[in-house]
Parts: sequence; C-alpha cells; structure tokens
Amino acid sequence: MTFNTLKFLRSVGKSSLLIVCLWLAVGPLAILQLGAWAWMLTSYSQESSIEQAFRETFGGDRPCELCRLIDSVEEKQDESTPLPPKNDYKSLKLMLGLERAVRVPVPHSSKADRIFETWLYRSVGQQVPTPPPRSLV
Repeated sequence: MTFNTLKFLRSVGKSSLLIVCLWLAVGPLAILQLGAWAWMLTSYSQESSIEQAFRETFGGDRPCELCRLIDSVEEKQDESTPLPPKNDYKSLKLMLGLERAVRVPVPHSSKADRIFETWLYRSVGQQVPTPPPRSLV
C-alpha cells in the first residue's frame, strides 16, 4: 500500500467515525436533514446566487421532498409516543420492598492493623518506647 492509499483510508475512517458519532448523538432524522440541506444548497446555488440558496434552503418557503418526509415522520413519532403519566409516589419507593436489612461486610484487618491495635496508648501523654520494639515487626 502506498502512502496516499493509507492517507485515504485514514480520512475515510475518520469521516465514517464522525458520521456514526453524529448518528448516535442526534439521531438518524437529523443526519437525513443535514443531507437534505446540503442537497438543497447545491441545487439552489446552481439556479441562483449562494445567498439566495441559503435563504431558500433555511427559509422554509421551498422545502424539498426529503424535508417534507422528515417532517411527517417527526410528527408521527410525536403522536405515537405519549408521555408516561407522572407518578412521583412510585419513584420514591426505591428500597421499601426489602425484607431484610442490608449488610455491609467489614474488611479484614491486615497484620499492620493488628500491630497498631496492640500498641494503642491509653493516654495522650504516654511516652513512646525508644527505640521501638522489634519483636512485632
């Protein structure tokens, strides 16, 4: 493979990754809408100036067939997905159905913890043995 082929494959991979990320972020209808706007801009700019093409594309006076189709699908989705009824009482019942208490396991103490437990001092003013005992290390 030559360097140009690798460069081309890398750019195609980055472009496809960008398209997939957009698809996941905004959904398939938004990607179709972007494609429809790009098609409208190119076709309208061939008929007149680019400024007029922007006005006609985003003005809403001259939608293309794909834009009409996207609008009808969005309206059907809005009608077919009713909002669930709000029931705040059910959301508060998070752990009420538990029959037993939740137990948190106590971690096992290590050898160092046992050493420190044996050398706890009873008062703050008690002197530390100098040198420290070597028998427990």
